Parts: sequence; structure tokens; C-alpha cells
Amino acid sequence: MAIENMPEANAPGADKQPKNNNKSIGDARIVLFNLLALAFYTVLCKTTEAGFIFDAFFIAIQVFVCLIMALAKRSWLWVLSGVLVLVIGFSTCVYAGLS
Repeated sequence: MAIENMPEANAPGADKQPKNNNKSIGDARIVLFNLLALAFYTVLCKTTEAGFIFDAFFIAIQVFVCLIMALAKRSWLWVLSGVLVLVIGFSTCVYAGLS
């Protein structure tokens, strides 16, 4: 079989085409929006008297929603988002509770 008769998909070097990076930018938005939501309700809860209790509830709800979305969408990025919210939120509550 001559090289001229090969389809373009099977041609040598066809797999070296540039890939679309728009998916990684869209995936990063999931983490960004979750962290922005965490920052928003942490600042909002800090202005109330029992803010850290409410903040802990909001963190738990957001982590639970992230885990449900990870199962529904079958995306590890939602799990990463939930873990980041949990770690950053917990450390924020501990730091604010000690000061």
C-alpha cells in the first residue's frame, strides 16, 4: 500500500496535531468558583456573631455538594475542589478561632 493512499487519520505524524486547551481552562473554573464561594461566605459569616459555626456548616455543605457533583459528573476535579475547600476552610476556622 502506497503512502499516498493512506487516509489522513492514519498518516504518520497525525497524532502530533496541537490539542485544544479550552477544556483545561473550563475545568479550572470549577476550582476557581468553589474558592470564590468559600471566600464570599467566609467573609459574610465573619461579620455575624456566631459566624464560625455558620461557616463550618457552609463548608460542610459545599464539600458535600462537590462530592455529589464528582460522582454525578465522574470528574476528579470536583473531588479536588472539595478537598481544597475543606483544607482551606478548616485552616481558616482554626486560625480565626485562635486569634
